[in-house]
Amino acid sequence: MHRKHLNSYKIYITLILTSIILSGCWDVMEVNDLAIVIATGIDQIEDEQIEVTFLLYVPNPSGAASGEVSGSSKNSYSISMTGDTFSDAVMKLESEVPREIFWGHSNIFIFGSELAKKELGKQIDFLVRTAEPREQSQIYISQDKAKVEVDKFISINTAELFSKLPKSRYLKSITLKDIEEMLVNNSQAGLVPISDTNSIKTSADTIDSFAVKGSAIIYQGKMISSISGEKDIGSQWLLFPKTNTPINITPDAKNGKVSAETIKKSTKVTPLIEDKTWSIKIKVKTDLLILQNSTSLDIYNPTVMNQLKKEFSKKIKADIEEFINHIQKDLKADVLQFYEAFHRSYPKETDDVKENWEEQFENIKVSIQVEVKIKNPGVTNLNIENK
Repeated sequence: MHRKHLNSYKIYITLILTSIILSGCWDVMEVNDLAIVIATGIDQIEDEQIEVTFLLYVPNPSGAASGEVSGSSKNSYSISMTGDTFSDAVMKLESEVPREIFWGHSNIFIFGSELAKKELGKQIDFLVRTAEPREQSQIYISQDKAKVEVDKFISINTAELFSKLPKSRYLKSITLKDIEEMLVNNSQAGLVPISDTNSIKTSADTIDSFAVKGSAIIYQGKMISSISGEKDIGSQWLLFPKTNTPINITPDAKNGKVSAETIKKSTKVTPLIEDKTWSIKIKVKTDLLILQNSTSLDIYNPTVMNQLKKEFSKKIKADIEEFINHIQKDLKADVLQFYEAFHRSYPKETDDVKENWEEQFENIKVSIQVEVKIKNPGVTNLNIENK
């Protein structure tokens, strides 16, 4: 009898444990019940309304939304919603789409330039306040309207494109986490890549590709300017250490150019306060790969190699100086986080000038030292120019 009761208890315990294990799947979401956000564009339109354009992947095409559908390709749809705020437009989307909105694969957020100039920080607040968008999502500012770019993404293999963006050695990358830190630090300044799309003609069709063209300078939650050319290249040496930076030089008294790209680069910033003079020493180290030599120089000659190192160093220093002079004198925006650098070494002195940091930042003396190593002059010593 005792054994019979014991067996009954074992059965009850087994049933209870089984029910606990099974309950772990009570909130599972089936893929076919989801509308997956791949990319999002945010614009400001008339009456200060916010227009949000969503690129959705819908596993079953029959579940499309009843909102404004701009286009579709297979299971991808571009849908625009308007609201008083970013979050308002998202809630309207959720009420329009008969599926659960899933942000887990949201790889990119693009803000229109007009919105970025007025209230970028206010709209970013929604993304950092809610737990759903990924911290590693890429942030860009569109040259024009973000809606135009997102609509074009339908014709691009978006899944492949956006998975490769953070890994690209040639595209500058700013994440949601980066811009959150940028907006709350003491400098309240930073750079965000400017995005665009290029139309490429093929024998059969015209396709669109994603491109980055310059950088937007953000200060106090707004886009205050943009840079391109040498200024933008100068910023890459200091703010985008993982991005391959192109560099071209014309050696003295020689026709043609020598082109290279970075294999590796690093930057060290050293602040100093001496006799009430504030200064920053920036040391840049880089290893270069020679891509092309259209001069008559024999780059395997040690003397020529040393000359090229000096020329590359001179060019890098000039680009950095042009960028720093622009942000210091013209914009007074501390995108290089000099405040944070000084505060780590001189907390009291930095706190004393916190209220007048713009003026202090403008007067900081900056010295730049560049160390170049040419790690790879190319796989051949053939000089076509001399033939």
